[in-house]
Amino acid sequence: MLFSKKKKDSRTTLMHYEGLQGFRQDFPCKLDVDDSAIIFCNENNATIKLPFNQIQSIDFLPEVNFMGKYHNNPTSTAKAGMKWFSVINYTSSSGESKYLAFWASDSTGKNLFDEIRSKISSGTITL
Repeated sequence: MLFSKKKKDSRTTLMHYEGLQGFRQDFPCKLDVDDSAIIFCNENNATIKLPFNQIQSIDFLPEVNFMGKYHNNPTSTAKAGMKWFSVINYTSSSGESKYLAFWASDSTGKNLFDEIRSKISSGTITL
């Protein structure tokens, strides 16, 4: 099959910023979605699954807003243009509130996270 077409990769690639143990900061991370979870895969093919039922919320915000909200330092590191951060707030298997953060120089993550948002149940919220 000399001229066969390469299968298109349906996964979304974002830069991992923080939250996934064993994944390097500012390196590509592939994200995929199945019926019950988000699947993260790094350059070494290490895989981590986050079930939808553990996700509390999803943020999509510019870097200055992300750095202000999550690091109390509203600053930008982008040399040109703007970085966009996709943040998943979740409850860990041990019951702790945690988050995962990914960035892109465009709105790459927005469509994927909108899809994920639609799969998360919006049950009762306890304050």
